[in-house]
Amino acid sequence: MGFKDGLTSLFNSLANKRNATNGNYITSRRITFNELNDIYKIGLGNKIVRLKAGYALKPNNILFDNDEDKAYYLARLHSKVKEAFLWALVFGRGIIVINDGGDLSMPLEEIDKERVKFEVFSGDMVSVFDYITNLASQRYLKPVYYNVRGYNFHHTRVIDFTYVKPRQQDMPMYNLGGISEFELIYNQLINDGIVERASSTILEKNASLFYKIKGFKQALEAKQENNIVKFYSYLEDRRSIYGAGLLDSEDDVMNITQSLSNLDDVNNISLRRLAMVTGIPLAMLVGENVQGLNSTGQIEKTAFNEMIEILQSEYLLTPLNQFLRKLDLSPVIFKEQQNVSPSEKINYEKIAIENATALYDMGFNIAKYLKERGVEVSEQDDFENDFPI
Repeated sequence: MGFKDGLTSLFNSLANKRNATNGNYITSRRITFNELNDIYKIGLGNKIVRLKAGYALKPNNILFDNDEDKAYYLARLHSKVKEAFLWALVFGRGIIVINDGGDLSMPLEEIDKERVKFEVFSGDMVSVFDYITNLASQRYLKPVYYNVRGYNFHHTRVIDFTYVKPRQQDMPMYNLGGISEFELIYNQLINDGIVERASSTILEKNASLFYKIKGFKQALEAKQENNIVKFYSYLEDRRSIYGAGLLDSEDDVMNITQSLSNLDDVNNISLRRLAMVTGIPLAMLVGENVQGLNSTGQIEKTAFNEMIEILQSEYLLTPLNQFLRKLDLSPVIFKEQQNVSPSEKINYEKIAIENATALYDMGFNIAKYLKERGVEVSEQDDFENDFPI
């Protein structure tokens, strides 16, 4: 990033040096699959992707056209979709392969959805080749074949969940897939690790012992301090609360206690930056109550739900419905009101029904309106008998 403010001092060179844009620029690097896997196996990285995948694919947040499709999805597809999307967050891609027992390198034909099998593979196991470069094709810059452990899968058999799309020039670098969540928050993860390590070191150095040694400066000048350092290192290794310390009568010990200020603020800054780039509120990321005198957590909850809705609309809805269509199931949508408490749901449904009543006079399809908003109306309900379907 080469942007500068354009102001250069002709008299004060120090002012020029203090301009951050003169000495710094923004850069990034491709994170290897091995490092992404290592981040996934640490607590913080694992929690971030589990929260996003878990909330985005809660079964109660998905609206199905009928109960049969919902039962089939929950029984056979939900765990596969959730796993594939989790790998998309971790490695930028997760795929589901539809195995009907035929040649997997050939296009998929008619499926027996009761006998077909589904296999999930993470993006670090997938390579692609023979992608389409025809600008007129709907599969422009999409693979014709996916390769996993030497097996080729035709694209009609693959449901490809990808995360943030890179620019076209960078797509070959990412195997025509997406950018990992961990690569997007890499700097914040590193900073959090630095703060975590530094905090314990600072606390350890809060109170330090200094030995006053007669003739130590002369020993340094003569380069004969090794034996002195070795001697006091030996004493330190054996110092504890259970025994007495030994010291020469001409030497002295001075204990200095350092004042630590704003240590908690430094830790919070690191976590707040991480919460900002992930879209997960700090209270939910850390697992603590919302701070503040009059805080109810509603703002944090709203922000989190908006982040989940973006995940669903941009990265989940298209491949999920593509998967369902291949199995002759009806497409789905995500509810407008998600992750709410029972009391909030009652209030929301009350308002939705009041709106539906008003729209009835205008000739709207009331049952469709309520269904899109997650309000369930049974076939035997008198409400449905009063309004057109």
